[in-house]
Amino acid sequence: MPRQLIFGSLWLWAAAAAMSHAAQTPPAVVLPRPTGPFTVGTTAFSLVDEARTDPLADKPEPRQVRVVAWYPAVNGATGDAAPYLREGLAEARSFATLLRQPDTALDYLGTTRTHGIVDAPPRTGDPLPVLIFSHGYTAIASSYTALLEDLASHGYAVLSVVHPYEAMAATLSDGRVVTMLDGQKQMRKSIRDVLGEWGKEDETMAAVTTAQNEADALRLMRGYLDAIPITTRALKRWVDDTVLVTDRLAALPAGPAGRLASRLELKGIGAFGHSMGGVTSAAFCAVDRHCQAALNLDGIPQYGTLIDSPMNRPFMMVYSGRTGRLGASDVIYRRAAKPYQRVDVADTLHADFSDMGLWGGPLAGRPMFGKLPAERAVAVTRQIVREYFDEQLRGRRSGLLSGRSPIAGVRVHPPVGGL
Repeated sequence: MPRQLIFGSLWLWAAAAAMSHAAQTPPAVVLPRPTGPFTVGTTAFSLVDEARTDPLADKPEPRQVRVVAWYPAVNGATGDAAPYLREGLAEARSFATLLRQPDTALDYLGTTRTHGIVDAPPRTGDPLPVLIFSHGYTAIASSYTALLEDLASHGYAVLSVVHPYEAMAATLSDGRVVTMLDGQKQMRKSIRDVLGEWGKEDETMAAVTTAQNEADALRLMRGYLDAIPITTRALKRWVDDTVLVTDRLAALPAGPAGRLASRLELKGIGAFGHSMGGVTSAAFCAVDRHCQAALNLDGIPQYGTLIDSPMNRPFMMVYSGRTGRLGASDVIYRRAAKPYQRVDVADTLHADFSDMGLWGGPLAGRPMFGKLPAERAVAVTRQIVREYFDEQLRGRRSGLLSGRSPIAGVRVHPPVGGL
């Protein structure tokens, strides 16, 4: 399998190169403090969709979805800080095993704590604006914590959807932890089938970005999308997972999750994600009545039918500096979104929109990250996402997006688009 194929969404080839070097003394990983004024609370719950049989499970059973929530808590809330690995050490060990390293190579992440207080009471007052997030394909769902808890500190309730069997690890309603590995500790066949469709992705995206006109770009993109039916089905599965969460929020039972649900503003939510999760946010926003705006962190290309279907919602695409990818999905979003806005972040690569650059140890200084220092990449990502949704959901004009307060290395394109 070409290394570019996996890098298109998973960044595993670069991580494998990093892990092939002998690990140094495990570092103490400290997440940057949230920048907002509110204490952060967090809780987690699982949902069961009796209407769907999970095609990825080892035996016939209903599809389940895991949700990890981050939200502003009441002032003065106290309690235990949540662990960084919300699905447990299985997240780190699946990753290490897949890379043919000792399964304990990343266990030091198990000692890291977040800034979120477990099951803290949510902040009172006005209903909380809601953002729904999806991780990258087969990613460690916990590796976006620095971004999600920062948004919570600024007043958002962020619901991180963990897609079982296509995340490194996920906890089901009965306490089972399932991973992306099969019984032989190999990548599940269902995942290999998805990744196997991406062999021509790099060359196709490079051709799209250098096409002489929009008609040629659309032809190339449609040809690629028509050839990936398994990926299209995976995307629909993730969209259905996300719809399940929004549909069930109003009916969550009493307890920490139900208490949070009673505080949520569900009439207009934002959706965002990284990689496949970003692609999911766009597809979800095109079909779900709850969605008011969406954002994609470097998920390229936009799978599914959006190429010929209007979204008619505000949408933002944030591109890293990956070669041959910059602007690849514009041919879709310019037509579908209303309006479409694009942001390019120089000196970054795909993994820079996660926490992984903060991990150090065997990943430090390796080719999965760009030149932008990890702390800076986290800060820039936080600001872009927060200011976009502040503008779309709260009506607060963004200094960054309006050009009044530019950031070095961040190019903000003017809004365009809509069929």
